[in-house]
Order: sequence, then C-alpha cells, then structure tokens
Amino acid sequence: MKTFLLSSLALIFVSIASAQTLTTAEFEARLKQTTAPQLLDVRTTGEFGGGHLPAAANLDVRNPAFGDSLARFDKTRPVFVYCLSGGRSAQAAQQMRERGFSVYELQGGYLKWTTQLKPIEGVPAQPATSAKAITPDALQKLTANNRLVLVDFYASWCAPCQKMMPIIEQLQAQYAGKVTIVKADADASKALMQAYQVDEIPTLLLLKEGKLTQRLIGLQTAAMLSELLDKSLQ
Repeated sequence: MKTFLLSSLALIFVSIASAQTLTTAEFEARLKQTTAPQLLDVRTTGEFGGGHLPAAANLDVRNPAFGDSLARFDKTRPVFVYCLSGGRSAQAAQQMRERGFSVYELQGGYLKWTTQLKPIEGVPAQPATSAKAITPDALQKLTANNRLVLVDFYASWCAPCQKMMPIIEQLQAQYAGKVTIVKADADASKALMQAYQVDEIPTLLLLKEGKLTQRLIGLQTAAMLSELLDKSLQ
C-alpha cells in the first residue's frame, strides 16, 4: 500500500512538473538557457504567417493530425509552447503531457509577448496606412451610445477574414443607423483582444446595451449574421 501511494505521488509530481506556465520574462529566460530549445506555435497557419517567435515551429492544435505530428519532437528535451493568448496552448500542453513530454507554456501567449516588445519574426510588411487601434475604452464609449454593436476582429494576413470582408461591408450598409459595426485590426488592437479574451480570428462579438451576448469564431455567412442581427434588434 505504501509503495502504491509513493508511486501515485511520484506520478502526480511528474505531471505537475512536466507542464509549467511561465511569464513572458521567465519563458524568454528559460528559452535562452536551454540548448537547442524546441519551440512550438500551436495557432493556425494564417496566424503564424502574421508573425511568430523566432525559430518557432507551427502545428495547429485544432488540426486532427496534431497528436500524430508530435512525433517530430524529442521527448527527452522540453517543448516551449504558445498560442495567441494561452487557451489553445493549454490544450496542446495537455495532449503533450499525456504523451510524455515536458512542457513550458507562455502565459498570455503571443499577445503578451508582443505587447512587451519581445523579438518576433515573419511579420508581413505593413501598408503605408496601418490600421488604428480600437481600445477597450473606445469600445465602451461606442456601446454606451449605441444599443447594438458588432465587433469584427480581423487581420490583413488572415484568409477567412478577407473572405468575410465583403459580408461585413454588406452588413454595414444594410444595417446603417441600426447596428454599429466596428472593424478591429488584431495586430493593432491587442489590448481589446485581451480584454474580451479573443484568442482566434476571425472572431465576431455582438454587444447589446453594453453586454456581450454572442461570440462567433471563424468564417460566417451573410444569411446567418443577418438573422442574428434581426433577432437582436427585436
């Protein structure tokens, strides 16, 4: 019985030790201290293409093949994992821990890393007129003065966002004077994304009288969004 309890405690300790969440400063320091670190970005390929930590590999944790793709990593060395804000990296860490990996997670993800001006690479050249940030305070003022506000979180490098752009423009014209539609550039509006826990784009948030009533992730159709707005206007 004693041996069984000791073995159980040892397994619990290993599980806890194998997945640690580190602050930006701790994550960066541990990366530098590790010889040939394994750094994994578990966002989508589109998000990765908009910028990532230097020398990071990319595997989308929501891809069904994610588990099988982990075979390329060495279980004898720790893996440093991050996503946009921490949600998906936690999912990835859990899967990796179950497969025997030692994992370090970046607390706050890529958003926290970039807001602290840490090094990144792979960022596309910005156009001459870059998007202005939508701040949490600015959105709060909009929701105070408008009964219904739809916020579209997008990025120029995000393919689904580009596909949905004509739909958003159509809605702006269709619901002019009834619904305030705000386009929030994900690269410029990081504080707003953190405030509303947006960790994937495209994401649409519907706020009615200042309260978040709907969160939609991924490509949406014009018919579906029109139905949602019509019901919300009733």
